[in-house]
Amino acid sequence: MSESNREWEMVGDPAGGAEMESEYTVREAEARLDRRLEILEAQHSRTRGLALLTGTGFVVTLVSLFVVAGRTISEGGAYSVESLAAREVVLRDTDGVERGRMFTDDQGRAMLSLSDRDGRQRIRMTVLADGSPGVTINDTDSRPRAVLGYLPDGTTNLVFTDPAGEIRTLVGVGPDGEPSMSMFEQSSEDEGA
Repeated sequence: MSESNREWEMVGDPAGGAEMESEYTVREAEARLDRRLEILEAQHSRTRGLALLTGTGFVVTLVSLFVVAGRTISEGGAYSVESLAAREVVLRDTDGVERGRMFTDDQGRAMLSLSDRDGRQRIRMTVLADGSPGVTINDTDSRPRAVLGYLPDGTTNLVFTDPAGEIRTLVGVGPDGEPSMSMFEQSSEDEGA
């Protein structure tokens, strides 16, 4: 019996009648402490293993990130990738203002639009579902002022409009190569305005 156990026993009962009981209590307490210590050591071992596994995963992730970043960032700091797939790409300036969009819509059109610093669409390039390409140039109120289009029948047209949206000039080349040009006067309704 250890020295501390003897002291505890002596304090327990001076007549010595409780010596057996105190010895049993000490053994029971030691057994409980041993079990708790074994549980704590097992938990510590599992925690250490989990920490090692987590640390290894973190290092592998970090190394992978550096490898991928090293391959995608060029000398100028811009990302460089072989291929990018997206339904829409939004271009923003340093102030967060949307300056351009490249997207496809549900009608099968592919479009690229560029805007001024006030967010007004100024130019739009479109390829329709049938493959017809077109370019629209807008004024500061986002109204179409010039439109260039190639139609499915092989006709190419360049249309100029006035501020009210009325066609003023139409220049075209037909599918047979025949050129055409039309100029339109302001309508009487426009003159009064």
